[in-house]
Amino acid sequence: MSAPFQAGEAVWVELCTTNPDAATAFYSSLLGWSVREERIGSAVYRMFSLNGRDVAGISDAATLHGGRPRGWITYFAVDDIDRAVHQAVALGGELVSVPRYLPAAGTGATAVDPFGAVFGLYQGEARAGVEALNSVGALCWNELNTGEPAKSVSYYQSLFHFGTDQRESATSQLYTVLMLGDVPVAGVLELDNEWPNRLPSKWITYFGVASLSEALSRVVDLGGTPGVGPVDSPHGRLQLVRDPVGHAVCLIELKDGLRPANFPTDPVVTT
Repeated sequence: MSAPFQAGEAVWVELCTTNPDAATAFYSSLLGWSVREERIGSAVYRMFSLNGRDVAGISDAATLHGGRPRGWITYFAVDDIDRAVHQAVALGGELVSVPRYLPAAGTGATAVDPFGAVFGLYQGEARAGVEALNSVGALCWNELNTGEPAKSVSYYQSLFHFGTDQRESATSQLYTVLMLGDVPVAGVLELDNEWPNRLPSKWITYFGVASLSEALSRVVDLGGTPGVGPVDSPHGRLQLVRDPVGHAVCLIELKDGLRPANFPTDPVVTT
């Protein structure tokens, strides 16, 4: 694969949960994922794919990311992970897990921004990141929900040199799109918040579905819970749901993708 991502793009998503077996059963059935196991030290990492293309991972909170269930984590590409980690902390963030090198992938670390949102930093080598975007079962978008939108945007701008595009969300809330040149990277949605930091910020992962109505029915059958929505957005009908362990994720019946996808057309063979 020829460098499908530039530094600052959201390149990987991972669910950190106390019950990886239940999460594996839920998301595999809901999104059609195949699973294989990889080792991270003494821990088991569940890697998920669609048609031979890696799309997401699930980790055990007991062994990774500070021993706490972090929910869905968005990882951003960096060119120098040690420098990025130092800057993330210097800007007011807190390191959760130190950089760890994985020969089959690259080097990753996780941090918490000043307003409570957990995110990852990833310097890809053997694996650049996700190998599919904007399709059924694959990553479609990443969004920061925060009660401190201006300060949160400033933090990530300082870290990744984002530009911004101000828009209005489908629910008429302030919505900022983080940009790298003319490439949309992620969204920042202002949450209702009577007092600063009353609600911690959180990164939300969007996955594509063929039919939102059918997916929501499947969510309930699998033990999950529908949340906010459905909402008609310019890019497709979407709804927030919670998996059986309580982690939030967004499903979208995508009409058109915000993010460009620069991938080869031949299937990726994984072992």
